[in-house]
Amino acid sequence: MERYLIVGLGNPGAKYENTRHNVGWMVVEDFARRHRLRFDNNERKSITADGMIAGKRVLVVKPQTYMNLSGEAVRALIDFYKIDIERIIVVHDDLDIPLGMLRLRKGGGHGGQNGVRHIIQHLGTRDFSRIRFGIGRPPGKMNPVDYVLQKFKQDEAILARETCDRATNALDQWLAEGIEAAMTQYNGNGEQPTQPQRNPEEALAIYARAHELAPDDPAPLEKMVGVLKQMGQLDEAADIHLQIAELYVKQKMPGKAITQRERAVSLRPDLTGVRVEIARAYGQAGNTKKAVQTLLALATYYVETGDKELALITVQEALRINPQHPKALEMIKTLS
Repeated sequence: MERYLIVGLGNPGAKYENTRHNVGWMVVEDFARRHRLRFDNNERKSITADGMIAGKRVLVVKPQTYMNLSGEAVRALIDFYKIDIERIIVVHDDLDIPLGMLRLRKGGGHGGQNGVRHIIQHLGTRDFSRIRFGIGRPPGKMNPVDYVLQKFKQDEAILARETCDRATNALDQWLAEGIEAAMTQYNGNGEQPTQPQRNPEEALAIYARAHELAPDDPAPLEKMVGVLKQMGQLDEAADIHLQIAELYVKQKMPGKAITQRERAVSLRPDLTGVRVEIARAYGQAGNTKKAVQTLLALATYYVETGDKELALITVQEALRINPQHPKALEMIKTLS
């Protein structure tokens, strides 16, 4: 059976993981995951995943030669498996296309992309298909070499993951109907694309992968919280709020950390330890009024759940902060 070859360009090693230059790898990894293929073969200067998709035998490839020598790996696989040029597609980054845009084409030049340049040199032809994944131009006078090796940040990480999802769809259409049909469907007109409506599970998966791209950025996690609330998964949403709070703590933004913890508590009032953390954080910030209010709200929760002993201890802590607080004095009389 004739094989189809899908090549994602990138660089091996943790240094390059999730960078703009590695979007080709990101796309083929998503594609393999979608079709339950595993990158468990190390052959001919590549890591490959092999399987049947839409009735076709498909080899999905991540060259291990580093970007500028990609042609060596691609040529070796083509020669070994006797793959025709019509059944090859290469996914790669493109500085001349805005982030969020795809351009599919059959043939053409390398456009300054060194991996594509090397493939053309080794194959002796330009006639293979490509998916050009826009990453945009670097800001200001930044060196493009430095720019392409940057990781995605903030909303860019979400947009990159959404674009990966569309690129994966484009690969499916290329396999099923050919490059012309995929070009018609996925080549934009130069405007920012309108994202299709997705069900909550699909959206949640995209935002989770965006978080993998930018683990120190709260934006993808904020998106996840919104989807989880929409799905009615409030416990999980509370957990994400706490995860965001920890990010803000690391970034030395205590006010934002407190806000995220308060949102978690609003979804799960039983997070008593988190309430204590909130009160402590307010105290450290010098906001004794908020610290006492938080402790008294916690004491009220303990009363409502029948734990008067913990309620008493909590009110006593509030009085330690403000010995004259009228509500705390009233509560201590009731509980004593």
